[in-house]
Amino acid sequence: MKTYPLTASADLLHILLRYASQIGIDEQNIFSECAVDLSAYKFNEARIPIHTFHLIWTFLINRADDPDFGLHFGEHAHKLLSRHLLFAMMMNCDNVEQAIRKNFQYHNLIMDSIRPVIKVEGTLACLSWEMSHPSLLPERHFSESILALFVAMLRSLTDNQFRLEAVRFAHPHPENTAAHERIFQAPLAFDHPCNEIVLSTSYLKIPILLANSNILEGLEQLVQKALQRVYALNSWSEKVAQILFKALLKEKNSNIETIARQLALTTRNLQLKLKAENTSFRKILDGVRKEIAVSYLKEVNASICEIALLLNFADQSAFQHAFKRWTGKTPGEYRKNAD
Repeated sequence: MKTYPLTASADLLHILLRYASQIGIDEQNIFSECAVDLSAYKFNEARIPIHTFHLIWTFLINRADDPDFGLHFGEHAHKLLSRHLLFAMMMNCDNVEQAIRKNFQYHNLIMDSIRPVIKVEGTLACLSWEMSHPSLLPERHFSESILALFVAMLRSLTDNQFRLEAVRFAHPHPENTAAHERIFQAPLAFDHPCNEIVLSTSYLKIPILLANSNILEGLEQLVQKALQRVYALNSWSEKVAQILFKALLKEKNSNIETIARQLALTTRNLQLKLKAENTSFRKILDGVRKEIAVSYLKEVNASICEIALLLNFADQSAFQHAFKRWTGKTPGEYRKNAD
């Protein structure tokens, strides 16, 4: 079985850098002090080696001089991760338990150095995690950030309808727990064998408001394909596809000049690199557009015109001609046959 180096997503790095900026730490200073090349992680679906992420994390903890850095970052991270494709999928699950299990199933999309776990024992459910490698030891701020993120996630899913039974930490009791009490609003325990939050299993059955099972299927397919890309060969064509995939879903500019800048290349250099891999920007763009279009036509309740606009076609007619070239069918015919 092939193994991969442990990594975190560039999304998580960008969220960490945004938080650093908000607390007055300059991004360029971070990369200078940590001797990390920023340009390597400019595009969103890049991956950062976990040791590099922890180097930056540790630097920020030391520079921030905040005894509750992890708790505050966990709160901040949820605000931005709530816009992530993974969270959009969770919001379309039937209930809280399904959403948690989907998040844990695809958690590697964010970070693969931890493995979140849920254990149900009688009337209680415990949410915790395991480290993916024995050499990785969770320190206090990292652990607290995950627990704070867990709780923020649960509050969003339930419209704040749940209460915790307990929150347990592996590290010793800190001098001040005011931030812990504010965030968790539950009995706290320290020097515990593991880090975990405990809640009644009754909360797992809370239905998620406005969830749509058809949208869930389409989003889960997109999440699966995004995750596949994480572990794909690190070719230039894959890098371009990763950027295009996310740019189109976020309705951002997807021309070759913009993509080349994100990869710190000239347009000509990118064209030559793709040619060496027997492909072109146009072929990759067509492939990504086709992948998204097919998924949306099968699973997402969006009009053909809306899909055309999402994929940056000039109009619906241009999309229809392209789709027929890809599949031999019009979008309407394809959707009808998929039903």
